[in-house]
Amino acid sequence: MEPTEHLQASLTAAIALANVFGAPTRQGRPAAPPDDEAIRGVLRLTTNRTVPIELHEYETGARQLYDALSLLPDVDGAVALVNDLLRRTQATPQLTREPGQLWHLHFAAPGVSAATGWLAEFATAVAMLLGSHDSERLRRCAASRCDDLFLDSTRNRTQRFCSTACQNRTKVAAHRARTA
Repeated sequence: MEPTEHLQASLTAAIALANVFGAPTRQGRPAAPPDDEAIRGVLRLTTNRTVPIELHEYETGARQLYDALSLLPDVDGAVALVNDLLRRTQATPQLTREPGQLWHLHFAAPGVSAATGWLAEFATAVAMLLGSHDSERLRRCAASRCDDLFLDSTRNRTQRFCSTACQNRTKVAAHRARTA
């Protein structure tokens, strides 16, 4: 995996984790309570390893990520929350490798839990976004009854919805309003 691909995967996972714990409504429905499978789904965005899940260990950090990202375009406010999360997770970037593998960047301090290590990585990915000119690519879904955050990946920076489901729901509602 290329370094930029790993950063992109970590950022995508950070936003997904924030949505799992922070978005009150998702794609037109009340958000389901977070569970182990939702966390596994988030972690699969960036790793193929099986990771033990302790749901409660993710909650505070994930909510803090959602709160930080929800503050955008107030970058200064978002940075304050992300810096606090980086301090609390003791994010310490370091290169490690398994025998026969390439060097790989990890963000966990020695001795922290797996959840804290993942939160450190996700906070670092968000920090890198906030420190770039691409922070305006992070958006809240424009659909009613959806509080999901997403990263606009279009070339012309015009993506308004987190998913085609939200886009279609909005278009159908507009059509019905016009024809009523």
